[in-house]
Amino acid sequence: MVTVAKSFEAPIKLVFPMDFLESGIYGSNFSLLGLGDIVLPGIFVALLCRYDARQHPNRSAVYFIVSFVAYITGLVTTIGVMHTFQAAQPALLYLVPACLGLPLATGLVKGEIEDLWKFEDYPEDKPEEESTNREKTD
Repeated sequence: MVTVAKSFEAPIKLVFPMDFLESGIYGSNFSLLGLGDIVLPGIFVALLCRYDARQHPNRSAVYFIVSFVAYITGLVTTIGVMHTFQAAQPALLYLVPACLGLPLATGLVKGEIEDLWKFEDYPEDKPEEESTNREKTD
């Protein structure tokens, strides 16, 4: 997986030197963060921001803040494990449990887990509602 990611030249990865403090921008040991490690958790964090805005418009964005902190915690954990073992680590291995676990634990503590689980950003009209709406217009 690392070989494929390193050999693929496209704007879907962020490469930065791991030995930045010793060598500056001319470091020879690089770390790789794929676009999926940013986009997939980002979509989830954005969805939780929408949940906060829709369900609790007058309160602070608790789930957004929790998920954002979870994302940062997952990235820090990934970097820590990578430096400890001196080996490449799949970032999603640490991001997914953090980004899912903390918001779900927050929902359990607040008693909103069912609402959180059933949240739909743009719920589609149900067939019964469509037929009722058609009868009213006829």
